[in-house]
Amino acid sequence: MHVDVVIVGGGPAGSVCAAKLRKLGRSVILLEKERFPRFHLGESLLPQSLYILDDIGVLDEVRDRFIWKYGARFHDDRDGRKARFVFANAFDEKWPHAFQVERSKFDELLLRHASKLGADVREGWTVKRALMQGDRVVGVVAKDPEGKEHEIRATMTVDASGRNALMAHATRSTSKIPKLDKTAFYSHYTGVPRPDGELAGDIDIVIFEEQPRDKITGAWSGGWFWIIPFKGATTSVGAVVASEWIKSNRHKGGPDEMLQAAIDQSTTATDLTKNATKQWPARVEADYSYRVGRTCGDGWVSIGDAGGFIDPLFSTGAHIAMRSAWKVSDVIDAALRDADPSEARFADWVQDTRTGVETFIQAVDAFYKGPLLEYLFAENPRTVLRRSITSILSGDVFTSESIWIRDLRVRLAEMNAKAP
Repeated sequence: MHVDVVIVGGGPAGSVCAAKLRKLGRSVILLEKERFPRFHLGESLLPQSLYILDDIGVLDEVRDRFIWKYGARFHDDRDGRKARFVFANAFDEKWPHAFQVERSKFDELLLRHASKLGADVREGWTVKRALMQGDRVVGVVAKDPEGKEHEIRATMTVDASGRNALMAHATRSTSKIPKLDKTAFYSHYTGVPRPDGELAGDIDIVIFEEQPRDKITGAWSGGWFWIIPFKGATTSVGAVVASEWIKSNRHKGGPDEMLQAAIDQSTTATDLTKNATKQWPARVEADYSYRVGRTCGDGWVSIGDAGGFIDPLFSTGAHIAMRSAWKVSDVIDAALRDADPSEARFADWVQDTRTGVETFIQAVDAFYKGPLLEYLFAENPRTVLRRSITSILSGDVFTSESIWIRDLRVRLAEMNAKAP
């Protein structure tokens, strides 16, 4: 069996890539080890993903099924400061909202859409390894649901296997991002109160602190919450904490106790969850952030989490996944047309993706180190800087032409250089 493209993984990256390639007329097999629907984190979408959903023809259904998100609210429980950023105030005003999604429903919607467009979607298939011809990847070896192995040959292989990172592990090109060794404790709740109107769909990011700030550096030792409302009565609540926080709270017990310990340290989270009911025992995800040094080679590319992942602070996971998948599909199409799926064909795509991802990493670093955190709550923020921050929150980082993004990258670099 031979196809134009075999895709490993059916999350947003794999499904968007499959859908786009089918619209371009390419034959596609998508192999997903799980059966959908399945649970996944990364529930808050960004406005700059909407043009991708529109392009593959699924945006109208997303609008109907999920709650609209017009902005992000920040709460600083250390001193009671609050700030709201509205996506309509970003530099790109075309997409003034996004969506909050239960990923089990959203991911299945994307996967089924790819199938409707003609992708050969196979659930319950586990990819064991890449199929090699010299130094070139020419497909994969996969095990079907009955346990039988198959060789699936393809001109291009797309690794969208998420944090399993098939090709990154095969090439030993993963590395942790320094000082982003965070852990999340989370669950879904019913009964979390919400504001009325368009504020109901905002994400709440709540900063809390266990110990006083360092008198010299001003550094904070706590963590932050995401509070993400879904259409209906369910709300996702998660606490992201550093390894130091875990060490000082480990004696309190397992994931449920750790999540409650974080809630107890946050006045906002305590207030929002005091009359809420947890739907299932708390879960834990550790060591979020890593880079992948090599994301393409002869006959293959890695997209989404298989190409790296950063802290969930700015809800970037699904956005980077879909954007990298959507962008690379045109490159793959051109490579197939020219019968040249070499590594060199993807150099511009690698640079484009890496530039955006590194901008997000700069912003996350500046948040944890303190300078960006202070800008978020500035009483009289500069209009241009506030619009720049809003644009980052909307996901608009994959560009080098705009003056504002060049200026912001310089500012972020300066913030991180001066911070302790």
